[in-house]
Amino acid sequence: MIPELIRGVLAEAPSLLLAIGFRPEEEAAVRELAPGRVVDLDAVEEPADDVGSGTVAVLARTFTDLRRAASLAALLPKAARHVVAVAVSSADRPFIPASVPGSLSFEARRGTAGEWAVEIAFAGPRPVGESVAALVRGQGGHRLRPVPGPRVALAGPGASHWRPGDPGATPTTPRGPLGNPDGPPPADVVLRTSPDPGEWADPRVEIVIDRPSSGSETLYEMDAVPPVDERSVNPTGFVTDPKLGDAVLTLAEDRWCVRAGSDDLVLFPESGAVTDADVDRLRQVRAVTVDWGTGTRPLATARVVAGLAAAGVPLRADKAPPWAMALGRDLTAALIATAVMSDDLRREEHSVRLRRAALRGHSTEARWRSLAMAAGLPVPPRPTASVVLCTRRPEFLGFALGQIAAQRDVDLELVLTLHGIPADLPEVKAAVTAFDRPFTVVEVPADVPFGVALNLGVARASGRYVAKWDDDDWYGPDFLADMLLASGYSGAELVGCHAQFVYLGQIDLTIYRKARSELMGRWISGGTFVMERPVLDSVGGFPPVPRHVDAALVDVLTAAGGRTYGAHSLGYALHRRAAGHTWNQPVTYFLRAAARQWRGRRFSSLISPERFPLPVIGDVR
Repeated sequence: MIPELIRGVLAEAPSLLLAIGFRPEEEAAVRELAPGRVVDLDAVEEPADDVGSGTVAVLARTFTDLRRAASLAALLPKAARHVVAVAVSSADRPFIPASVPGSLSFEARRGTAGEWAVEIAFAGPRPVGESVAALVRGQGGHRLRPVPGPRVALAGPGASHWRPGDPGATPTTPRGPLGNPDGPPPADVVLRTSPDPGEWADPRVEIVIDRPSSGSETLYEMDAVPPVDERSVNPTGFVTDPKLGDAVLTLAEDRWCVRAGSDDLVLFPESGAVTDADVDRLRQVRAVTVDWGTGTRPLATARVVAGLAAAGVPLRADKAPPWAMALGRDLTAALIATAVMSDDLRREEHSVRLRRAALRGHSTEARWRSLAMAAGLPVPPRPTASVVLCTRRPEFLGFALGQIAAQRDVDLELVLTLHGIPADLPEVKAAVTAFDRPFTVVEVPADVPFGVALNLGVARASGRYVAKWDDDDWYGPDFLADMLLASGYSGAELVGCHAQFVYLGQIDLTIYRKARSELMGRWISGGTFVMERPVLDSVGGFPPVPRHVDAALVDVLTAAGGRTYGAHSLGYALHRRAAGHTWNQPVTYFLRAAARQWRGRRFSSLISPERFPLPVIGDVR
């Protein structure tokens, strides 16, 4: 169970080894690494004693578990030498070692199976929690993304499941108090998982949420289920053409497992928590059927199902039991919906609906927003998006603005940048009159380069996110909301998607190009760019060039250390006509890449092209 790389790093037994996430059958192997000096971090309530010039090791079973360790950073001691390691990972997952301020030496190693270990030395004792937090941030690309919602204190076994990846969380005992009882409280709310925690003793914090880790025999509310850690359990790495057949999610001796024939592919812990390593082992499975069983472990069942769904694992189920309402109406409906799993495209569509429902209802962000609202705490507003549409073609405005107005589950504004066309044209007036969401019209002279015109539009945007929109392409009603979800779980500075569906107007043909999605990579379509406004500003905005603006922006962003993420492509379709594009390629370029093709316009079921007919321009639509 313990890889040789980690055994080698820990050959000189540490003064203290803090382990997290290991299953009962694995604990003996962990104890052998430091006999008598191994502590289960999930069971720690008081800060550990400092070890001075000695070594403290934090060994997490998976990266998901390491993120939970970051939420317990205040419990970790000081030491002059730190070892942070992850035992189970995938070689396909990126590993980004992050330097720790003040270190004298920093050595990172990675094994062939994906396991990794980092050794850090300091001149004197330093908090081990700082190293854990830095490495967790590093795996996210160093992008500052605090956990939203209230400041939280955690008490009880496994409480970090409720607030993964939050070094600002305050570990405490079930009755308190929090820190210095005479100072300001370090938390707004306390979450306790102890079965019988007693009366809370710190009057400075009045909001106490009890969620016993053993769960309840009756489960009907989503807020009773610990959240999915969307930064580690998410659609990243989804496989569109799996090599394995179907499997079943079923109970095996009171623990859930995914079984294919006689093989147990994944055995989950009793809690039902899903980790990144579990998801990696299931990526090649075509579909997983949920066997609800006797319903004696509803909390663990809800956690497994919500976690796998958030990762995009193609789950399907018969009629759900009554307690499954804790999964939420949308996720339950997606689970029992009919889907043709043998078809790769239909399978991916089903996966997108599952992951969308699970992430919206069960992510850490969603759970704490809901808990805060129920407790009467202030909730930050949802992020807004500014859709920047820069166009020279007034005849496409009704088509484009209709799709923008149809976007769901996102607060948006339109910045309509008219590149060389006056705002008093009848087509412009008709389109903006019919648009029922906030908008700003910007007029730009025709001789201004395209990149400059885009920046003039961005300058008038007020949203946290900027979305670049093309006037003649198709977008599903959940396109923008899906891109914002991807921005959150990927941690990338720029998100978008590849153009897998392409409509060739010259020959009235739709082609489908195979491509991997849900991964880091440069190749996304310019009409799908979504990024936070401060990120765009930090690289100088769109390059001031007349053509190839999209590729130039990706180059600048990559050179600055930013990352680009390609989400699923099923909510977008590219439209190619004979002329009028800033990036021109002949029809044969697209035909050569076609894996499937259909006469007329035929896209993913996540797009509704019939709702937004193209304008007739001469004899070509």
